[in-house]
Amino acid sequence: MANQELKLESAMLKEITNFVIDRLREEEATAAKTKHDKRKANTKLLLRKYRSLVDHCESAIYDTESIDQGGGYTLADILESFNTDANLEIESIRQSAVRTRIIVDHIDMMIDLYKIYCDRSPKDEDSRRYRVIYWLYLADEPKTVSDLAKEEYLDKRTIYKDVDAAVERLTALLFGIDGLYLSKK
Repeated sequence: MANQELKLESAMLKEITNFVIDRLREEEATAAKTKHDKRKANTKLLLRKYRSLVDHCESAIYDTESIDQGGGYTLADILESFNTDANLEIESIRQSAVRTRIIVDHIDMMIDLYKIYCDRSPKDEDSRRYRVIYWLYLADEPKTVSDLAKEEYLDKRTIYKDVDAAVERLTALLFGIDGLYLSKK
């Protein structure tokens, strides 16, 4: 009888252990997918804000040498009125401009790599996907989804699907291994 109880306890313990392991694997998979989805959302955000980020890099004023001398008061005049050193750098703005420049340079490099990939691909849709990303997010004078759909002779939904496919590839380029969704099944 004692041996039978031991077998039952052993079987129950094994079943409980397997149940716990399965739940942990499910939670890991959910966490990985959530992280991947967040990276994709970040990629879309970076693309939507790309032109603003470039403008920030080109226009940020954080010291007396980067201000336009026209219009009356200079940054030096303003700083002197506060009894502050005229060569003072507004450190947080400078740091933001530097970080933004690094991000924009990284985005530019990864988009260039994506373009090379698309140019080399034998699939016409890859080239189209690059054009869609370019005209929606990167061009100085962007086009609308409707305009692109007409030019490419496609439904608007196909343009959105192209954006999703391009974002998937760009996420891996922008974030490296952290941008991939690695299912552990």
